[in-house]
Amino acid sequence: MMWDELLPISLVSEIIFCPRNFYYRACEGAEGINKFVLEGLLQDERRNEREKVKTREKVQIREVSLSSETLGIIVVLDAVEENGGLYPVEYKRGELKESLRDDVQLCLEAMLLEEQTGKSVPYGYIYYSASKSRRRVDLTDELRVTSIETIGKAREILYKGEIPEPVADERCPGCALFSICLPFEVKSLKEKAPLTKRIIPELHTGRVLYVDEHGAYVGKRGGRIIVTKEKEVITEMPASYLSQVVLFSNANISTQAIKFLLRMNVEIIYQSSWGRFEGKFVPEESKNSLLRLAQYKSHLDEAFALKVSKAFVMGKLSNMRTLLLRQNRELGDGQIQKVCNEMKNVIDRLESAKRKDELLGLEGIATRQYFSVFGKLIKPKTFGFDFEKRTKRPPRDPVNALLSFGYSVLVGDMVSSLSTAGLDPYIGFFHSAKYGRPALALDLMEEFRPVIVDSLVLTLLNKGMVTEKDFKEKFGGVFFNEDGREAFFRAYAGRVQTEIVHPVFEYRVTYRRVFEIQARFLAKVLTGEIDEYMPFLVR
Repeated sequence: MMWDELLPISLVSEIIFCPRNFYYRACEGAEGINKFVLEGLLQDERRNEREKVKTREKVQIREVSLSSETLGIIVVLDAVEENGGLYPVEYKRGELKESLRDDVQLCLEAMLLEEQTGKSVPYGYIYYSASKSRRRVDLTDELRVTSIETIGKAREILYKGEIPEPVADERCPGCALFSICLPFEVKSLKEKAPLTKRIIPELHTGRVLYVDEHGAYVGKRGGRIIVTKEKEVITEMPASYLSQVVLFSNANISTQAIKFLLRMNVEIIYQSSWGRFEGKFVPEESKNSLLRLAQYKSHLDEAFALKVSKAFVMGKLSNMRTLLLRQNRELGDGQIQKVCNEMKNVIDRLESAKRKDELLGLEGIATRQYFSVFGKLIKPKTFGFDFEKRTKRPPRDPVNALLSFGYSVLVGDMVSSLSTAGLDPYIGFFHSAKYGRPALALDLMEEFRPVIVDSLVLTLLNKGMVTEKDFKEKFGGVFFNEDGREAFFRAYAGRVQTEIVHPVFEYRVTYRRVFEIQARFLAKVLTGEIDEYMPFLVR
C-alpha cells in the first residue's frame, strides 16, 4: 500500500511512550519546549555544524533525509556511519538506558536505509550525550515486527481522530507537552474526583516587558534585549526570561529584535497609549486546525453557546460577589451586604436562562448592582477619588480610567492565552462576533475581571500607589499619563505573577498560568474531551 501522508518516525515512536503524546503532535500540531527539549536542540545545532566527519575507522554523514511511501514514514537521520557497512546513529540527551521507544525509532530508520540502499542493516547505535557513550541495538525480527505494529497503531489513532486517555503517571511531569495535555487535571475532572497525585505544575517564569516610554527603542545585543532612549540604556535582560514584550504608543523595536524574540517563542504585543490592544507578532500560528473547526462549529450551536456563556457569566458574577464579601469583612456595610444578597439571587437564576439575551439581562443587572457599591470600597481619604458609576469611551474619572485601562491590558493577556491554546480569540460564545472584537478573549476575561483588575485598582488607590498627578484630562475623558501607566504596569505584572492555591486542584500556580489553564480547558470542552467548562472561582 502506498501512503500519501508520510509520518515522521520521531512521531511514530511516541506511541511507545504515550499514545496521547502522539495524538497531540500528529493531529493537533502541538509543540512543547521544556529544558530537556532545549538541551537537545542545542546539542543538535552543535553537532550539525559539520556535515561530514571522517576518522581512520569510519565516515559519518549527518542529517540524512529518507522516506518510504510503502511504510508511510519519513525521517532526517541524525547520522549514517560507514564502516564496512552502513548503519544509523541516533543521538539522545540523557543517560544511557534501555528504551523500546528509542529502539523502535532506530529500527524504522534502519528499515528506510535498507529500502534506499538495497543493503541489509543488521544493527545501529544510539548515543547518549550525558553518558558520552552509545548502545548497540541489534535489529531483530521481533523488533522489526514491533516497529511495523507501532506504525499501524499510529495510523489507527489518526483514522479514528479520538484523543487517547491520559496516562497520568510518572512519565508525565518530564514530558514537553505536560502543560498542554494536563493529564492529572483532565483525569480528575472526568472522574469528578480530587487529584490522587500531588503534582507541581509546569513553572512559567516568563516575565512581561512593558515599554511605554515615549521614544524608547527595543534592540538586541547577543542573547539580551536592550531598551534604550536617546542611546541611554533604560533596562536590559536575557531574552530567555521573557514571555511577552508589550509596546505602547511611540515605542519602537528593531527588526533584529523582532526576529530574535520570535525564535525564542516570545510574543510582541502592540497597545495604544490608552491600553487598547492593536495587534501582535506571534512566533507561529497554531497548527491545530481541528480545534478551530470545532470552535467554529460550536459557535454556531446555540445550545452549546448558551451553556458555556452561563459558565463565563457565573464566573464573573461569583468572583465579583466574593470581592465584595471579602472587602466588607472590615467595612461591615449594610448596603454592600444587601447587594451581595441580590447578586446571589441573580447568580441562582443564571441556570434557568433560556436565551442569550436573557442571560445578558441578568449579567447586566448584577454588574450594575456590583458597581453601585464599588465606590464604598475606596478609602474616603484616597486623594479625593470617588466613584459613582461605570463609564467608558471615554472614562470620566480616575477610577474608571484605571478600570478601563486594566481591562484593556487584561484582554491582551486573554488573546495570548487563547492563541497559545490554539483557539481563535475573535470567535466567542457570549460576546457576539464583530469586526476587530476579540470576542472569545472577552468571554474568557469575564471571570478574571474582578480577580485581577478590580482588586488591583482598589490596591492602587487604597495604598496610594497612584495619585491625581498620574492622570490627565482630554476632551472630557480621564486617562493615565506616563507615570500612571508605569505604576500600573509594575503593579499588574506583580499581580499576574502572584502565586495562589488553585481552588480545584490545590497546587500553587500563578494567575498568568491560570489564564492558559482555563484556555486549554475550554479547548478540551470544544473537542469533547471533557464535558463542561468550569470557570475559575476564587474562594
